[in-house]
Amino acid sequence: RLKEEKERGITLDLGFASLDLPGGNRLGIVDVPGHEGLIKNMLAGVGGIDMVMLVIAADEGIMPQTREHLAICDLLHVKQGLIALTKMDAAEKDWLALVQDEVRDFVKGTFLEKAPIVPVSAKTGENLDKLKQELDKLAKEVAPKSPNGILRLPIDRVFTMKGFGTVITGTLLSGTISQDQEVDILPKGITTKVRGIQSHNQAAQRAVAGQRTAVNLQGVEKDQISRGDTIVTKGFFKTTRNLDCSLFMLKQATRGIKTGTRIRFYNNTQEAIGRVTLVGSSELNPGDEGYVQFRLEQPVLIQHGDRFIIRFYSPMETLGGGMVLNPHPRRHRNSTMQESVKNLGILDKGSLDERIGVIIAGRTLAGMEEAEVIGSVAADKAEIHAALAALAQKKAIVRVDNLYVHTTHLGALEKKVLDLIAEFHKANSLKPGIDKEEVKGMLKVRLHPKALGMAIDGLIKKKQVETEGSKLKLPGFKPAVGKDQGLYKDKIVEAIKKGGSQPPVRDELPALFGITDKDAKDLLKLLADEGRVVRINDSLYLDKAVLESIKTDLVKFLQEKKEIVVAEFRDIAKTSRKFAVPILEYLDSQKLTQRVGDKRVLRG
Repeated sequence: RLKEEKERGITLDLGFASLDLPGGNRLGIVDVPGHEGLIKNMLAGVGGIDMVMLVIAADEGIMPQTREHLAICDLLHVKQGLIALTKMDAAEKDWLALVQDEVRDFVKGTFLEKAPIVPVSAKTGENLDKLKQELDKLAKEVAPKSPNGILRLPIDRVFTMKGFGTVITGTLLSGTISQDQEVDILPKGITTKVRGIQSHNQAAQRAVAGQRTAVNLQGVEKDQISRGDTIVTKGFFKTTRNLDCSLFMLKQATRGIKTGTRIRFYNNTQEAIGRVTLVGSSELNPGDEGYVQFRLEQPVLIQHGDRFIIRFYSPMETLGGGMVLNPHPRRHRNSTMQESVKNLGILDKGSLDERIGVIIAGRTLAGMEEAEVIGSVAADKAEIHAALAALAQKKAIVRVDNLYVHTTHLGALEKKVLDLIAEFHKANSLKPGIDKEEVKGMLKVRLHPKALGMAIDGLIKKKQVETEGSKLKLPGFKPAVGKDQGLYKDKIVEAIKKGGSQPPVRDELPALFGITDKDAKDLLKLLADEGRVVRINDSLYLDKAVLESIKTDLVKFLQEKKEIVVAEFRDIAKTSRKFAVPILEYLDSQKLTQRVGDKRVLRG
């Protein structure tokens, strides 16, 4: 395809073609580079493949990169394939038989152990029909991918077509893509629309999982996107820089890894640089397996169940690969390492229900929206819905609207809320209870707003908390107003009533009645909660009847004059500027009046 490829006679970058098989299937082919210096390009092409055709030249035999390619396919859990022994025309029969024996020994213990070996010649055409027949047999054994997942299309090529604009190609991993569909391109954060689709060089209204696909994008320039970006369904995916994984180290690797080792991470067409944190072990050597957390320098789009490869940062050498267990983990602490290893074991080998439960638990009180769960786990939406329903039925998770929180964390939050209400009662014995917003402010933990509502509703249902208006209180709690305090309440009400539109303010009450500043504040708050006085601001409280009289006079004035200044209001309210300004501000807040410059008008 490229000029340099033609000159050198080797593949340098990914090539794409299709082949119609005798049985009626159409095969999408990704030609990946074989040269050992081009492993990076090879890795971008092998994500999402169903089977492998391992090409070995009969006149050269098994090369070092052949070993690396087979190891990579093994790590990516490719299950089916065959071996094409090319250039058979350039080898004697005895030599060809010898190479076949060598290849059979080479693939022993891998997924190609029992795969057919087909000698072929591109030059003479010998055995090409046999190769097609073997490919046809394999294609019939490949289980079709479900179209019911959410769209994921990793981009492996971007180009411009005259008259069409930007076109991308890739292998559709899951879901479907349709003409005129609105999609996101991550991690770039671009939203665009599908203008047109081609699958295997034919125009189509839609493409489904497993197909090689070309997509014409609307309003996106070629230089805005690149290989490594992914086209996805809107609203389901979040990119990540941290991910928990199971890792299998290659036996033939020349070095091990430990916490802090710098690596290159490959998944589908994505590449990112990062560092390793080992979970539950101090070192992983060639042939070892264990759990790790990768902390990447670039964001990636990934799901639980995705396969990946890692290479040493420099010099570049393939070290191993494995499976993504949690695409949005917390950092692991030494104090909880045992629990981390246990949870990673569930994510590695547990049922779908168990895995989703661990992922939701990992989000603590932030919880997970349903769309986030679907975007984090590689399974059909129907399967995920069933798993969430099963977890809710077992009371492992609690749902409010589309938010899920794990019961363990919700129970801890309920206890914390109970403790806070008890502490509040102790410190504020005159107050009937605490506002929900005050509880939220005192919690000092990262939580989804709905999570607090879940906890409070749960406590109310269990009759561990009661409500009084907007206040929360423990069952049976009553403000502890002593005989003297009850007397002071009556005196304060009387003083405010007597003061009319110029009552004593809060700071004056201690001197008037011989009480503390805190008592004055608490008693005024209690009187306002009981409806015996009206709070204008923290300092000023008015008698209800006085305030209603002021409002009546003000409305009458404004109906006649249309507007009023502070001095005029001061006169009709029979007060001073000290009280007039806060009363007007209160009336503004109550939507009775509206300030326009230095005047007030009736709010429409």
